[in-house]
Amino acid sequence: IKRHRLSRLVSQDQLASKVPKNKKSKIQDDEGAIDGSTLGGERSMRVESSASSSDVPQLPNPLSDSGILRTHIAAVRLEADLFPIRLLLSRLMVHSQNRKGIFNQPVDAEALGLADYRRIVTRPMDLGTIKRRLHAVAYQSRQEAIEDIRLVFRNAMLYNPPHHPVHISAKELLVYFDRCCQGIDPCLPGPSDLEARTAGGLVSGDAVASSSSSVTEETASAATTESRALTVPGPTGSSSTAECFSVATRNSCSMQDGTNASCPRSALAARRGIRMPKRRSSISQHGKSHACQQCKGRTCSICLQGCLQHEPALLVCFGSNCAGSRIRKGAVYYITKDGSHQFCDRCYPGLPSTLVHSVQNGALRYKQELLKRKNDEEIAEDWITCIECSGGVHLVCAMHNGFVHDESSYLCPGCKTSYSDKLDEGSEMEANEDTVYSFLSGSDDPVPLHTIKNSCSRVLDSDSLPECPVSMFIQEKVKNVMKHSANASKTITIRVISDCKREFSVPKAVRRYFRMASESNDVVTPPPSVQYRQKAIAMFQKIDGLDICVFCMYVQEYNGRADDPSDKRVYIAYIDSVEHFRPRELRTQVFHEILIAYLATARERGYRAAQIWACPPSRGNSFVFWNHPSSQRTPTTERLLAWYHGALSRAIDFGVVTDVKSLYESHFEEQLREISDSPAQVPSRPDAHLKERMICPPLIDGDFWIEEAVRIHHAEIAKHLKVRSQTEVCVWNVGQISDRNLDACPALQVASMLKDRVMTHPSSVPFRRPVNAAAMKLHNYHKIIKNPIDLGTIYSRCLLGEYHELKNVVDDVELMVSNAKTFNPPGHIVSSMATEILGLFYAELNALTNAWKRYSTDGEGVWESYADTSMSLDHLIEVDSVNASSTQPIVLVEDDRSSDGSRSHSSSDGLSSAPLKADNNEAISTDASTAEGKSLTKDNQLDSRKAKSTPSKVLNILTDGPEAVMQRLAGNDPKDTLSSRKPFKNSNKKRRRSSLDSDTVAEVSNRRRQSWLCEEVGLSIRRMRTCFFSCSLLPNDEMSETEHQKLQAYRSYVSVFRGDDEARDLRGFSLADTRSALLELSQFRNFEFDTLRRAKYSTAMLLYHIHHSNAPGTIPSCTSCGGTITEVRWHKVKKVSEISEAKGVPRPKTASGEGSDRQPTVREDLCASCYATRQYKDFFIPIPVSLSSQSM
Repeated sequence: IKRHRLSRLVSQDQLASKVPKNKKSKIQDDEGAIDGSTLGGERSMRVESSASSSDVPQLPNPLSDSGILRTHIAAVRLEADLFPIRLLLSRLMVHSQNRKGIFNQPVDAEALGLADYRRIVTRPMDLGTIKRRLHAVAYQSRQEAIEDIRLVFRNAMLYNPPHHPVHISAKELLVYFDRCCQGIDPCLPGPSDLEARTAGGLVSGDAVASSSSSVTEETASAATTESRALTVPGPTGSSSTAECFSVATRNSCSMQDGTNASCPRSALAARRGIRMPKRRSSISQHGKSHACQQCKGRTCSICLQGCLQHEPALLVCFGSNCAGSRIRKGAVYYITKDGSHQFCDRCYPGLPSTLVHSVQNGALRYKQELLKRKNDEEIAEDWITCIECSGGVHLVCAMHNGFVHDESSYLCPGCKTSYSDKLDEGSEMEANEDTVYSFLSGSDDPVPLHTIKNSCSRVLDSDSLPECPVSMFIQEKVKNVMKHSANASKTITIRVISDCKREFSVPKAVRRYFRMASESNDVVTPPPSVQYRQKAIAMFQKIDGLDICVFCMYVQEYNGRADDPSDKRVYIAYIDSVEHFRPRELRTQVFHEILIAYLATARERGYRAAQIWACPPSRGNSFVFWNHPSSQRTPTTERLLAWYHGALSRAIDFGVVTDVKSLYESHFEEQLREISDSPAQVPSRPDAHLKERMICPPLIDGDFWIEEAVRIHHAEIAKHLKVRSQTEVCVWNVGQISDRNLDACPALQVASMLKDRVMTHPSSVPFRRPVNAAAMKLHNYHKIIKNPIDLGTIYSRCLLGEYHELKNVVDDVELMVSNAKTFNPPGHIVSSMATEILGLFYAELNALTNAWKRYSTDGEGVWESYADTSMSLDHLIEVDSVNASSTQPIVLVEDDRSSDGSRSHSSSDGLSSAPLKADNNEAISTDASTAEGKSLTKDNQLDSRKAKSTPSKVLNILTDGPEAVMQRLAGNDPKDTLSSRKPFKNSNKKRRRSSLDSDTVAEVSNRRRQSWLCEEVGLSIRRMRTCFFSCSLLPNDEMSETEHQKLQAYRSYVSVFRGDDEARDLRGFSLADTRSALLELSQFRNFEFDTLRRAKYSTAMLLYHIHHSNAPGTIPSCTSCGGTITEVRWHKVKKVSEISEAKGVPRPKTASGEGSDRQPTVREDLCASCYATRQYKDFFIPIPVSLSSQSM
């Protein structure tokens, strides 16, 4: 074994001055040249600027401390070594012989009446306990975990007789497990190689030495590797000459049978004929050695693993069939040019030509402009090369930041010298109450941090973040929960990493159909925007001496309106966590306590209510943390609801929450009942549509009811927009208006007039639907026309009651004609048709107002006299539908300009019989029997089923726990009418485009009222009422004895809270101000949390960017021109390509311009200008960018 003299462990900045110049140059190799300046994709993204190095904030590498480095090396190897056991354990827990999971839970001897179980089985064990310890990396070695798994089946065989089914199942599972264990690689630290940790919590050098040299004879004959030694100081300060880690050289030889010699696991499995489970993060192929442009066949000298793969950018389908599902890998998808929306191959055919839902900055998006791409990106982890030994190390393992640290002077741990044998004074300190502790991989108990660190140097950790009264109170409460676990409470840190002012715009649909509450009962339109404060509360835990962010919660605080300060409420926007928290059994209690403690601080600061929307992310999606561990299951809605039921039940026990209701019960139910009980048709005043608006529920950014209102409104507009096609053959009705069956609502009369008497005219063809500028190649249309409008949109708005007065309808028609004349030159056929259609509209409108004249003494029969007529769906006029004694003859003129010449259904004879009444699917019957309830709507059906349901015992929410919370949310609605899913229509049904099912007809029949959108939203909220929590934080005026006890409990709970200072902005913390920005940076820089190794690196990098928001690498920069990328980042899709087996034979260049095998894959991100100059544009995908220098 070749040994190198150990160098002193120093920081990266010190290394730059100590390394000789000849060592900083390019390192030559027999197999190929490795240039430190070109190797590593992350450093290639950095753009050299004229700024001095002092402008870049320093980032001390925590691995510069020898104690942290030693612990880190042992931890990453132990985690990789236990990974195959986790895969085998998951198979055992779902094995067919593990019937009903009898081996997954501890044996309850008392419940089963097994009096002699404890006497026979002296050491009980189950697979669930093993899983918990494996995920917490609490085993010291792989063999220890293997023996525990065997112990589970041996205990079952010991207690049960041979003929018992449990004995037989245990025996078969044991044989199956032993057979699978034979194929596990022994190249990483083995079972007896890691000694038990000392009182100081360190792994001795001798233990690590034996672990790295313990390779079986069978594997050693199959794999030839070179190793070198590292001298590591022992826990007592004496230097031990043991080998800390063995590094396979970069030139790994391949076996004759094609297996990878650098990975003995593959060799051993191939020789024994056992198929091993494939690691999710590895991109090596079965039976072949992997050597790509990034790794070049090397093995990391820290983790002893080869090429690993990052998770590519998240792609979510926005189509109606998928409802936010993740686009699977290898599938074809379509993406907008701004990267904001993606559609899978299944949803793409059903998209309309104009994407109404993706309107941004007033510009429409068209289906024709979508870019076709394939989700096949592969991102290999970046490597860094040691300038002395040319060994390779993962950037993640080295905790290396390519934007700050210099790669040309990097030395791997094996080439650094050790510290002096004498430890710092901090290592000799005795533990006290203020001592910081840290969990260690391979141990269940934490150890003092000063026993791990060999220096007192400060690094960027969570303790350096500023504290506030809210974070201090939450941290103290969490520590009280963890106080029964020895010193575990001293490993956590809770900080408010963001506290800023935010603002969101209220959608137009909400402002049109809702009103604000007012003491004077005056109509108050919702404001155009709402301001609030947003806080991000994060919990960090020290594991292996390094901080890991394990929990994050985003909350929004609304101070109410100036005229109504009592409406102060908080909203729990997002909660996300990773399973790295320890001890695992306290995870739920600790996360509950964070939520409860925050609600207590909110109540102390004057907030009176709290709202929660229990909505789990779609599978593979993330709220805050990018790429969760594969073993961490995405919670189902039922599981998430149970979690919130338990949390709110504890909050009630502490007196923090005084009552819990569903959002439907608190803000919808009573108002919808008043609307349904009001008379359907009565003559009303012109401002009646304002009076009939429902009081707006709390306006909260990202709340479900707002998104649902916008979705329903867009769906209705799109549906009615298709009333007339531009290629449809229509029959123009030129007869006089008949007052037979005249509708009582002026808005519906105008809509019917537009549809049947204006849009059927030949000149209306260009104006029936919105202009498809992309299909017609009118590239400057939206630059010239700022407010596009068409007859189909006007017709839809009339049907939905969006116009206040008749003159607003006329204004939109005139705007449509003005747009046509503005864009088209004089004399153009479209300009002439616009003039003709405007004259026809005025003539038909005057004819309609003449009919109104017969029922009103006001007006002269021209439309100007009725310009102030209300267009509300609740405004009716008195008409006599059977008064007409005769009807005028109808003259029908067929439009022969259609391309197909076919005759549509709308040109039937039935059209002339009721020219001023909307279609049967759009009108409301004036029959009194409908108002009396002959045909039940969906809401009435729920009420009828509720009356038939069997009453259950009413639980007291103050004393009966989570079951009472669940009952309160469900109300009296039967369970089969409730759903936890979003009410997307036609998600899995194939239907004709023109058909309407009975449910849709029932919905439309309820749209006679101006409050139709409020009723539709209320129906959706009622179906999902169990997912929306409306919590009261104020005690009642008249309290019972139990409520007095809860009040005393609350006062005792918040007695340590010292109050919050005045609102403050955390300057420089803008990275965490928005969840999307934090997630965007994590995806851009591959900050993942799927493994403990990556979680340490990601947390360290995020802490650096939180401290320094303007640090390099925060805002994307163009790799071509060096400029800052704004709005859209054009990212080149990378693919891992194998190096050719024939040495010295370069691969031919591909169409994308990729070079030969010897060049590493360089990450390429372009701005819009540089992307426009690229020849091969199909290799780039657009990714939206929200981070900018202005926002930072």
